[in-house]
Amino acid sequence: MSLSLSRASGIAFVFILLATSLASRPQTLPATPHTPDILGIYPGMPVNAARAVLQKHSSKYSVQNNTQPETGFSLMALDIRDGVSVDLTQAPNDPTVWRISRGQNIWTDHPMSPSALIAALREKYGKETMSQDRGGGGQYFYWLFDPNGRLLASADPALMGCTTGGFTLRMATGPLPTATEIEQKCYRSFFAVTASLNRTSNPDLLQAYNVELANLPYAYSAAMNTLRAHDAVAEKARQEQLKKANQNKPSF
Repeated sequence: MSLSLSRASGIAFVFILLATSLASRPQTLPATPHTPDILGIYPGMPVNAARAVLQKHSSKYSVQNNTQPETGFSLMALDIRDGVSVDLTQAPNDPTVWRISRGQNIWTDHPMSPSALIAALREKYGKETMSQDRGGGGQYFYWLFDPNGRLLASADPALMGCTTGGFTLRMATGPLPTATEIEQKCYRSFFAVTASLNRTSNPDLLQAYNVELANLPYAYSAAMNTLRAHDAVAEKARQEQLKKANQNKPSF
């Protein structure tokens, strides 16, 4: 009986080692289209290529790493209050882009109208899939895409409730084990450009805008790879601790 238990324990430990080894390797994520993009940077783009493309947009300012370099980088043009940030997938995935954000505060001596911004976005991405006025001078526009990067003429209005800011933390820890119905929809379908507009007291002028491109299904796949890797490492540590505990026999 003890021999069978020992053999079973050995086999289980071998499987744990195998799972840990596989989880620590770079995971293959789904292929992504090169469009849509923001300033030539698209979700799925390798980190070095994305950095090089972003740096081409400024000869005055340099691309800067985040405080934790593995999470992403940014380029801030302080003289025009224009900033671009890029967020990356985490190990064991190869580092690739999953979100690009561009925001600008508008100077009064270089005014911009909401119609000018929307015209530029429509020239780039086409007619928006849907929009929403949330009052207080804030307005949101959404361009939804299918997995092949084709613009959707219509989409589930519930997707206007998708947010990506909180998911930056999930890239390192993995998604929460429970997700609301809307979060599940976002993880399945939210591949989108979102534009948020803040007007001044004059509705014909912009105070600021933010445009974001994110592929949440792609990010979710990457985060799950990271979560599985963390779980495999934790299980290996638990098994090693248990093995030591079983060998620590007291003398009587």
